[in-house]
Amino acid sequence: MAAYPNLPARYSKGTLKLRRRPRLPEGAEVRVSVTLETQPKPRKSTKRAYLHPNRALPLQHLAQMAVLASLGGDALADSEALYDEP
Repeated sequence: MAAYPNLPARYSKGTLKLRRRPRLPEGAEVRVSVTLETQPKPRKSTKRAYLHPNRALPLQHLAQMAVLASLGGDALADSEALYDEP
């Protein structure tokens, strides 16, 4: 009975992948023992970072922005003027 005490492998997506192929006869039954050599790397977050992080603004800035918004026109009329034929 041959022994392979240290076969390097990598665990990925639910599968243990051997880095070297052991010389085993087809259909041989084996016993597997797993020892974790290094700590796994933390997974990257799938959450996207905000492009413009939220932050508090002084009241003065918000008041200035409200004045700019009040100067605007009629968005519906403006879009109709752009897309309607003359």
